[in-house]
Amino acid sequence: MKRGLFGTFDPSPLRNLGRRSVLKGVTLGAGAAVLGPFVNGLEAEAAGEDPPLRIIFLLTGNGLWPHHVQPTGIGLKPTAELIDRPMAELHLPPQIARLEPFKRQLGIIQKLSHKIAGSGDHGKKFGALGCFNWRREALGQTVDHAVAKAQAAIFSVVGLGVAPSAETVFVSNASAIGPKRPLSVVCDHEVAFNALFGSTAEGNAGRLFNARNNLLDFIRDDINRVRRELPAMDKEKLDIYLDTFEQMRARNDKLVAVKDRLVEGRPDLGRLRKDDTPDRFAAQAALAAAAVASRLTNVVHFDASGLASYHWKEFGVPMDGHAVGHATGNPKRDEWWTPVRDFEASQVADMARRLSVIKEGNGTALDNTLIVWMSDSGEEHHGLCGEWPLVLVGGLGGRLKTAGRFLQFPGYGKPGHRTIRNFYLALLRAVGDGRETFGQLDPALPAEMQAGPLTEILA
Repeated sequence: MKRGLFGTFDPSPLRNLGRRSVLKGVTLGAGAAVLGPFVNGLEAEAAGEDPPLRIIFLLTGNGLWPHHVQPTGIGLKPTAELIDRPMAELHLPPQIARLEPFKRQLGIIQKLSHKIAGSGDHGKKFGALGCFNWRREALGQTVDHAVAKAQAAIFSVVGLGVAPSAETVFVSNASAIGPKRPLSVVCDHEVAFNALFGSTAEGNAGRLFNARNNLLDFIRDDINRVRRELPAMDKEKLDIYLDTFEQMRARNDKLVAVKDRLVEGRPDLGRLRKDDTPDRFAAQAALAAAAVASRLTNVVHFDASGLASYHWKEFGVPMDGHAVGHATGNPKRDEWWTPVRDFEASQVADMARRLSVIKEGNGTALDNTLIVWMSDSGEEHHGLCGEWPLVLVGGLGGRLKTAGRFLQFPGYGKPGHRTIRNFYLALLRAVGDGRETFGQLDPALPAEMQAGPLTEILA
């Protein structure tokens, strides 16, 4: 095991990359450390192995307001019965209309509670992905690390974030490897890019990478040679995988040199302004997709909850997010926050789009991935956590039955009510971890209501 910016990683999947033939005679040179996981994945696929299951946890701030993700025509008032409707017959609200192209793989779950995380304040910190009170230090492992443990990868969990200030490089308040062991989340996309894709290089290659500080300058010849040697179908996959690397370049002239390989309509992240918060958000979304597509990791923790109090002037919001959060009686509150929600949905859609064009087995990388979009504070800025909306995109290898489905559970405490803890246990069951408990129980609910996985979504 080795240590890098993203914590401990296992280089063992790279140990066989020195051989001259990896896939159908493909040879790898100095770029093996970065191209290796991708080509090894092609080799595994050619041998009939199933692609890995991946999960991207996206936490946004200021609450994910239930009516912003509620299909039109379905009431939000708690019901005594489970509502289970096909997404195909429903219409998405304007705040998440960007997800319309992925409706077949879209799942929305309403009315799960998460009061064990605590109530009040602006976010639930470690309590969001853990089942314990946010006012304490990380009392245990959060679900992203629990999921990662079930499937080995070079990087266990890649932590990416977006902070209000471009000067913030690290935060560590929502993901925990274990009790009192927070994961440092990297908020600077350039630092994250270099750490993620440079940390696997060793020896002279590693020193050269660090000296030049630009991955594609270092492995361009290897990329071109590998591309020539790949079969046509695999060549297409390589183009898509490398597209994100190209877009992350700091200099526009390098993008011009590879413009024939860029997928039409993709955001030109090479022109990112570091002081532009939406641009930094978009860069991290692209990097999250690249991290799982490259098979460097199976779990990404993407923490944008620090933007809860950010002033989204770019979208014409007249006050900062904290003020909007407290403007519950103002009729313009929705008008102010809708463009922010639309932007967040656009980034979920961008990650889904990047993964949906990468073919894997009989499907795509999106078919084997689940994007979990939720707020770190449940349903509101000062969320009471009686409900915790979830927006899910992807298939997770068919292990869950969330794609193309809307579920609304009975309200808090009513017969049939379920919790986020049950959802987390379902995620764990889907990736092969059969545990029956996770974290702590909500003392105000019957234990049997919180027991076991959310069976309604298990395949």
